[in-house]
Amino acid sequence: MNGSNHDAMRLPWTLENVPHGVLDILRGCNIHCRSCYNSQPDHIKPLAEIEAELDALMRLRRLHSVSIVGGEITLHPELIEIVRLVRRRGLFAELCSNGVELNDHLLAALSQAGANVIFLHIEPNQRRPDLPENATAEDVRRLRAEKAALVAAHGIQAGLTVTAYPEKLMEVEDAFAFALESPHIGWLLVTWCRDINHMPPIHGNLASGMYAESGFAPHQGREEEASLREIERLLETKHGLKPFGFIGSNLDAADRRWLSFIIGATHRRGELSCHKSLRPTWAEKAVLELSRKLTGRYPFYQSQRAGQFALHLLLNGLAGGGLVGNLKLLGRASLPGARLSAKRFLFQRPAAFDDQGRVVHCQCCPDAVAKNGGLVPLCISDQVVDGEIWCPQTRKPLAQPAGSARNSNDANDNPKHIQQGIGSVSFQHGAPSQRERINGIKDPDK
Repeated sequence: MNGSNHDAMRLPWTLENVPHGVLDILRGCNIHCRSCYNSQPDHIKPLAEIEAELDALMRLRRLHSVSIVGGEITLHPELIEIVRLVRRRGLFAELCSNGVELNDHLLAALSQAGANVIFLHIEPNQRRPDLPENATAEDVRRLRAEKAALVAAHGIQAGLTVTAYPEKLMEVEDAFAFALESPHIGWLLVTWCRDINHMPPIHGNLASGMYAESGFAPHQGREEEASLREIERLLETKHGLKPFGFIGSNLDAADRRWLSFIIGATHRRGELSCHKSLRPTWAEKAVLELSRKLTGRYPFYQSQRAGQFALHLLLNGLAGGGLVGNLKLLGRASLPGARLSAKRFLFQRPAAFDDQGRVVHCQCCPDAVAKNGGLVPLCISDQVVDGEIWCPQTRKPLAQPAGSARNSNDANDNPKHIQQGIGSVSFQHGAPSQRERINGIKDPDK
């Protein structure tokens, strides 16, 4: 997404003070997705290992929130305790789930544990038990609406996550339109497709630099850039949406790999009546720096507080963000039966290789996991085999740590599989049995 940045703000994060990180808690799923980045055998991480990874994230970053991802997270028998673990650290908990096993019992437990938002991964190109085999766009929209309403009914913010394919750009625009129109969806995460599973082994981490071992295919960026510009054009012409903030790449600060949109929306009696894409001003930059100085960290997760967001709109308008449009939005929100909300949409491009085999990724990658003593992007974490620093010219390691070993890709190393719908999960020795699972999780009160 090179080219015009409009007036989008470059986010001020560095590798050490990025306010977000990711806990990757298991491999294994109960649906099939076309562009899944998971390539390791099914397994469930023990709670102690997850806690150690969370501690590592907190040592390496000034966290404000953490995403809990998998595999399908509802298949982890200790999901409730993982959420509690995050919340006890004073962090906000964002969950990513396909929603198949979400029900009132599970959502009530997650709400009580302190889950803040659940991103629902529901899109075409999935094989899942709650959609017909040849699901129409209306089938997908209906399921999204049902699951989002169910999540919101338990006091948890609902989000949506989808994959963008170059031959199906209208699906991306449909997702944006649905998220705008929905009175329940407050977040949207769109990730550009990438054939992660056919990448060669990768060495290094975010701090040392990351390189492909061999057999890498340089990323063909021109076609992707054209598609992304078309998406931006669609969003601006059809919905008036422009990026609020962006992150460049580790190799080019102007190469926009992570876009953030902030949209004010007013719904009246369940229908979208007005929306406006916010422009960044000096006020937002001042608030970010003030938060960092007062709390030691930048904010990332934002709760839905209409009064607080109304104040933001007013301040943004007075600071040059478009006072007339912001006042119009506030006026609509004051009508009987109306509700003001902030919607935050994110668009990200997964890691790729340049012609030297270097990994090109979001600068300081907000969606990083702890691995091999460092941080690596979640999207390629299964391909990272060690934390060695490799020379891009010789394709050889500069240092070989003793005892390093690659992870096995052989599913036969994990023979115990428990079938769950379409997918399967293997349970390590000592993990709870299927009888201990209620709707995909272990009841924390049992």
